[in-house]
Order: sequence, then structure tokens, then C-alpha cells
Amino acid sequence: MRHLVCLSVLALLLSGCQLGYYSQAVSGHFALMKQREPVATVLADPDTSPQLAAQLTFSQQVIAWAGDNLALPAEEVYHQYVALDQDAVVWNVLAAPAWSLTPKTWCYPLLGCVSYRGYFERQQAEEVAASLAGEGMDTWVGGAIAYSTLGWFADPLTTPMLQRSRPALAELLIHELTHRRLYIANDTRFNESLAMLVGREGALAFLADQAIAVDNDALARRDRAEQAFLAIIEDTRSALKTLYNSGQSEAVMAADKALIQQQARERFTREQIEHPALAGYQGFFDGPLNNAQLNGVSDYNGYVPGFARLLEQCQRDWGCFWQQVDNLADLTDEQRRDALMGLSGN
Repeated sequence: MRHLVCLSVLALLLSGCQLGYYSQAVSGHFALMKQREPVATVLADPDTSPQLAAQLTFSQQVIAWAGDNLALPAEEVYHQYVALDQDAVVWNVLAAPAWSLTPKTWCYPLLGCVSYRGYFERQQAEEVAASLAGEGMDTWVGGAIAYSTLGWFADPLTTPMLQRSRPALAELLIHELTHRRLYIANDTRFNESLAMLVGREGALAFLADQAIAVDNDALARRDRAEQAFLAIIEDTRSALKTLYNSGQSEAVMAADKALIQQQARERFTREQIEHPALAGYQGFFDGPLNNAQLNGVSDYNGYVPGFARLLEQCQRDWGCFWQQVDNLADLTDEQRRDALMGLSGN
């Protein structure tokens, strides 16, 4: 949830509070970049732990393979490393009105409008969220272990990225490379859903091609848990949408909203009996489950079924897939949405 272009020229285009925002973005990004070390240097350091060395080596294999086999721009990216003593690189603020699932958006030169605002300091993100909450908005702050500069800079690997399992790391790297290949201004759902699909399917293809042993049963359990999670979120959003369109008073809607959120938590607890891997989403359900938090899930997964269908129609040929994706990119926002929803059967 979590992508930010840090171009110093942007600061010259803005003033007031916008200038303050871009100042922290630019300074935070370049502070990170200043800490980079070439992966080769880290690997040659005798003090580098075997675990870190193994993850760095694996990351380079993924990057090279993705460039050769997925037509992703892998040159001069993720070949440097930044050691961080924290579990996130940026913190994103999401917001939405209390009685609407339409997300608040922030607009930027070159990027267009997106449904999140990233900060390199968690305290700043929390302060912005608190200010928006004071205006009556639902808010949520989520940490991101990676972000993409969409090809403007040589993005580095970071400690939080490398702390993932190998399948998850491969998926993350391919996800971020996808953003470098294609980004459509003002269409967060298209960008993130595309990266989710390519990251997932690309990682599975890489692991199979390299004959890297994986626990297929564990992956299947993870996928079933993910589908159960998404079903809970979609049903919760649907119930909230119906409530918000009911025309009832805010007092009644507040009570019913709290009930719907509690029902989502109870369903999550029940379904862990059938899908124990759902326990991995406990942190999410410990959150407010408000409009802002739920919107984040929808943005990242809304078009994934459509892109999956497109890949199947292309018989999993990536050249064909990218041609079809490029065709979608040439459509208007409405045409693109209709096409992808049609592919997913909705």
C-alpha cells in the first residue's frame, strides 16, 4: 500500500503545507538512499550473517529472473542494501468519510491522485491521521516494508523486506518491479491489483523454474485463508455500503456500523476453525475495521480476479499478458474498470 515518487523538483511546484509534505518525502527518501551499500560489498563483508547473505543472494536471483522471464525492468534496482532497525520503511495514512466507502485521495504532480499519503516518520503519519479523525474521518495508518519510485531511482533492498520468507520475498520484489513497468495516474486499484497478481504468479513461476522446494500444502492453506479473508472484507464492505445508503440517522448508522464490524471479527474467529492460517490476519482484525482500513484491502485486490483471468486467457504467456494489459492501459478509467470487472465475472 505503499508507493511514493520522491523528486526534488516537486518541492518547487508546491507551497504551504504541500511544500512541508514534499520536504519530508524528499529528505526521508534521500536519507534512506545515503545509507545504501552495494549488495556485492555486503556479501563480501565477513561480518555479514549467513542468513542475510542467503537472502541477499536469493534476491539477486529473483531480480535477474524477473527481468529475463517477466519482461520487468530489473536493471539497476535492488542491487543495494540498507540496514534498518525498524519494521517498516514508510507509514501510509488512509482516510474516508465516516459514512462512505469512497476514499479520500491526495493528488501529486506526475503521480495523479492516490488513496494514501506516505510519511517516513510514523509520528508524522499518526499526527495527520489524528487531524483527519478530528474532522470526522475514518483513518488508518499502516506500515510499508517497501515503496517504489517508479523507475526514477535505484530502489534499495531493506532489512524489513529481507525478513520475509523466500516465497514472500520473491512475490514482494516482483510486485515492486511491476510498478516500475506500468503505472497509471489516478488508478490505484489498477496499479496495485496488477502488481498483486504479477507478484503472486511471477513468484510461483520463479520458484518452479528454479526448482526451489516449497511447501505446496502450506501455500494452498495460505491461499484458502487469503480467500476467506477477502470474502469477510468484501461482505463487510457490502453491508456497510447498504447501511450508508439507507438514509438512517447518524446515531442509528453508528450503532449498526459497530455491529457490522463486530460481526466481521466474530466471523474471522469462527472461520479459523476451518482455515487456521487465517490467524495470520489477527493484527488486521485488531484494527478499527473502519472505512479507511477496509478500503486499503479493496484497492489491492479489487481487480486481481480480472488480471488472473487475463493471464489464463493468454495461456500464461507473459508476452500476451503484457500486451493485453497495455491495451487496458489505453482505455479510459471507466472502460478499464468495466473490462476488468467483466473478466472477473462481476
